[in-house]
Amino acid sequence: MAERKLFVGARLKRLRKDLKLTQVRMAEELGVSASYLNLMERNQRPVTAQVLIRLVETYDLDLGMFAAEPDQRTFLALREAVSDPVLVSLGLDDTDLKELNETHPLGAQALVRLHRAYRNLSHSFAGLTERLSDEPIPGAAGERPEEVVREIVQEQEGYFSEIEEAAELFCAEIRIDRSDLFRQLTARLQQLHSIRTKVMPEDVMHLYQRRFDRHSRRLLLCELLSDDQRCFHLAIQIAHLELRDLWDEKCLDERVVQAGPEAREMLCEAMARNFALAVLLPYEPVMQVGQELSWDVQRMAVRFHTNVELMARRLVTLRKPGAQGLPMFFLRFDRAGNVVERGGSKSYGLSRFGGNCPKWNVWNAAAGANGVVSDFIEMADGERFLTMAFATHRLDPSSADLAYNQILVLGIAADRAMETVYGQRLGEGRELHPTLIGPGCRLCERAGCGQRSMPALVLGGAKPSAPTGVISPGSQWSGEG
Repeated sequence: MAERKLFVGARLKRLRKDLKLTQVRMAEELGVSASYLNLMERNQRPVTAQVLIRLVETYDLDLGMFAAEPDQRTFLALREAVSDPVLVSLGLDDTDLKELNETHPLGAQALVRLHRAYRNLSHSFAGLTERLSDEPIPGAAGERPEEVVREIVQEQEGYFSEIEEAAELFCAEIRIDRSDLFRQLTARLQQLHSIRTKVMPEDVMHLYQRRFDRHSRRLLLCELLSDDQRCFHLAIQIAHLELRDLWDEKCLDERVVQAGPEAREMLCEAMARNFALAVLLPYEPVMQVGQELSWDVQRMAVRFHTNVELMARRLVTLRKPGAQGLPMFFLRFDRAGNVVERGGSKSYGLSRFGGNCPKWNVWNAAAGANGVVSDFIEMADGERFLTMAFATHRLDPSSADLAYNQILVLGIAADRAMETVYGQRLGEGRELHPTLIGPGCRLCERAGCGQRSMPALVLGGAKPSAPTGVISPGSQWSGEG
């Protein structure tokens, strides 16, 4: 049987560098020529038994460090690493891995460590994506307060029967006159709670729309609010004062208790807003007008002397058993494409922090399109929706321009779209050929998209398809000319 030769050049070179020796110095100490040592370090000559003994004796080494067999654990870890979709296309086999592990053990270990770091990062990102998705993890430890509140509201589909009943009783008690609502609400605060209402200059209110001063018993409203917005905030404050027993009951939910005081405050505010919507836009009349006008949000807003945003918010809460409106959801985007608010009966698969699909035409609303921008869309999982986008006018006292626009999107499943005036305008032909959109280029796996700005992140899945929108220099659709 032929004697097996020992090639350990990488280990020999690493030893020399650790000892801070030149090739000439080590060659002298080992009794070989510098050129022969150079050949051994490059695995062009084997390390002989005499040289091996001399190494052990001269530098007081463990003979095991020059064992011919590479570390088996590193080899198995290498095999796992190269089976990853990111590296599998290289076609490395066991022979390649053994050679790498034997001749460059530190390089092999570096590759293993990099792969483990990549895998851990991928798992962390996947967990973060789940945490930031539309569906919060029920009961998960450490949930953010807004996630807890969103989960509770969506469980109710935005409808709280106790709040609707309280609003109906309140309107009957004060014999509500919608042409004189501001006076009635301020009178309620004054007579029942000894709270005076005062409209204040925006430079005094700063970024607040509503502030309640408990010490002076004053409710301060910003002068920039429109009449319906002032009534909306008055009704919110009344809810906080008169529905505290209901708030206490709802906030006994274990999820709210675990999430802390901030979650309680946010849930109370959400329920107070529902009460205010129910006062300003009573359930039965809104349902009747909605059916009459085929859920034309703009005309409904005119009919009830309010704005599109308040009307849209009311529509997604019409989920009374036996008398339900359309199952709508809403999203509010800022000009950068970030989802700053969402609600309604249907979660929606869009990335929360921006980068949403450029093919979705809702961005035309921010670009100054008149009225509503509607379209049928299809998500990557095949779900189809009708979406209606409106530019909403908002105020910012800290801005030199004082005002800015955001995008409010109402959506409904495509199979209910023809019940709306917007679906009827687009027609069934458009429903059959929807715009294919995704959650943002980094999370979208659609192939063949000409508007892709960056490749998709693929975490533990299939190999990504080439992004057709990421164009190499000189290709046809480079955007030049």
